[in-house]
Amino acid sequence: MPLPNPHYFLLSDKELFDLVRQDDIKAYEVIYERHWPRLFEAAYKRLFSRQKAEDILQELFISLYKRRQEIDITVSLQSYLNQALKYKVLNEYRAKSVQITFQKNYFFNPVSKNDFADEFESKELSEKIEVALNALPQKCREAFLLSRKGDLSNKEISDHMQISVSTVEKHIGKALRILRNSVREYQVS
Repeated sequence: MPLPNPHYFLLSDKELFDLVRQDDIKAYEVIYERHWPRLFEAAYKRLFSRQKAEDILQELFISLYKRRQEIDITVSLQSYLNQALKYKVLNEYRAKSVQITFQKNYFFNPVSKNDFADEFESKELSEKIEVALNALPQKCREAFLLSRKGDLSNKEISDHMQISVSTVEKHIGKALRILRNSVREYQVS
């Protein structure tokens, strides 16, 4: 990809964004290059995940470009991007909270009905989950249980187990895949 004309780098954010509104891709690229590193650092500090930080920033910049005609920036572009990042991170926290709540309820508190068949199936599901948990590699099981039963963040688990946050994420992901596979016959489509 050829570099934008050097004069673009001399323009203010407002001037660049005005050009972006006129569908100037080079001006958009300069905005992206100018703000990506700082926004990435801020997102990573809040999410402790490179992948999530990159994903959120991709969404933010795609949204900025798609909505370039509608957006009315009354503050600086930097302030606008900071605020947009804040809301994207908060949405990620909310989504993670809902996911964790669902997983805790699904894996550790299966719904029990009065009907004998439902109770039996619920007990059978609990036993399958317990067997699958016990079959996990020790570090994987420890990370998963600290996350789901211990209610610890990935950073707290990382500190506790003295491993990197990315290793914690891999352990938890592996545990979830194994558990999903072990209860596949019970999953509702």
